[in-house]
Amino acid sequence: MNRTTTPFLHRQVSTASLASFGTLVTPDDPAMDCLDIPVDHLRALTRDSKLVLLRGFANQSTGLALADFARRWGQIMTASYGEVLNLVEKNESRDSIYDSSSLPLHWDGMYMPTIPEFQVFYCVDAGQLDKGGETVFVDTVSLLEDADASVLEKWRAIKTTSRMPAVSHYGGCVRSALVVEHPVYRVQTLRYSPPTDNIPDFRNPNTVTYDGLDQASMHENIACLHRALADPAHRYEHAWRTGDILIADNLTLLHGRNAFAHGSSRHLQRVHIHAEPVLVNTGLAR
Repeated sequence: MNRTTTPFLHRQVSTASLASFGTLVTPDDPAMDCLDIPVDHLRALTRDSKLVLLRGFANQSTGLALADFARRWGQIMTASYGEVLNLVEKNESRDSIYDSSSLPLHWDGMYMPTIPEFQVFYCVDAGQLDKGGETVFVDTVSLLEDADASVLEKWRAIKTTSRMPAVSHYGGCVRSALVVEHPVYRVQTLRYSPPTDNIPDFRNPNTVTYDGLDQASMHENIACLHRALADPAHRYEHAWRTGDILIADNLTLLHGRNAFAHGSSRHLQRVHIHAEPVLVNTGLAR
């Protein structure tokens, strides 16, 4: 592990890689509160490694005022659920985020008027061990950097139109280029969510249409894209532990969820943090 001293506090934490991207941060003193780490330090670390996991801090035994923590980062993005979204299984909901089935890759804010820069997750209850429910992240910057030039040229030509019936706090029609520029770093990223209308019993399926290439070439290049999104070289599946705090760059990563055991006590909380200035979703038509 690498040893990093947090600025101004004279307290030490240890860091390690999560996968090809992402950083695990653990305290050398288990009594340390993650709130003691300056937000500027965490923000820089998140922007550098795209994903930061805070594990083993004192917060895991005392709970975490997630909104208070997130508010130190900037303006919280709110919706009909308020500031904090509780992700637990709800059998009566029409929304697939409250299901126990797998959730395809997407970016948060895709079907909302604004797009957050950061996601902050807190694991209230990890549920049963080894029963699924991992949150999946894909580093789209490294995926595009590793793509063959001929493939990347084709992907740049593709535009997608995604449609989802309005449920709870999101929905509508979104049109986007497949490859877009990161609004902060000015590097290339992917904005894509695979269609789910062919998945039986999916609660609120999205449909996707493509244009920019002829049909045969489109089929070949979308299949190539799906293989790249599944490549472990650009993918990390986070197995939750109760007390985990996970901070993600929503503008760089796509994320989804593996299925978990029906009836699980798995419970995550999530807060969105706006970019500065706030990013308007120009591709959304309600």
